[in-house]
Amino acid sequence: MANSAGIVYASAMEPIIKAAIPILPAADTTESLSWWTDICGFKETFRDATPPNYAGINRGDAYLHIAGMSDKVLARTVGDQTMVRIAVKGVEAMYEEFQSRGGTVHPNGPLQTKPWGTKEFAAIDPNGVCVTFME
Repeated sequence: MANSAGIVYASAMEPIIKAAIPILPAADTTESLSWWTDICGFKETFRDATPPNYAGINRGDAYLHIAGMSDKVLARTVGDQTMVRIAVKGVEAMYEEFQSRGGTVHPNGPLQTKPWGTKEFAAIDPNGVCVTFME
């Protein structure tokens, strides 16, 4: 299908995915929110209550939601199996900032260039989620 300028589109209703917002499990939403804001430099964008059970955060174009789970053992089990990768421009500066804010780098995740070409480091959030900052 072509428009009046002659540009061809596959369909007039072709969807364009603009973003994804991972929802991270939390046994303690307040603790998780504090880690993401105080240690990782994210900003809280919303919460459902005080203390929160569900909250949103962002930094730059990265948006995440934190969801409290009433079953704390299940929350940790799910957290231990959850991973999120966050693309960063200036990962070396992020690495320094993260540590200066009191963040602990995962023992297997110091800043390094991987065989697939990204430079990255990893940490574990308070709920066991593996968080990788990569460039």
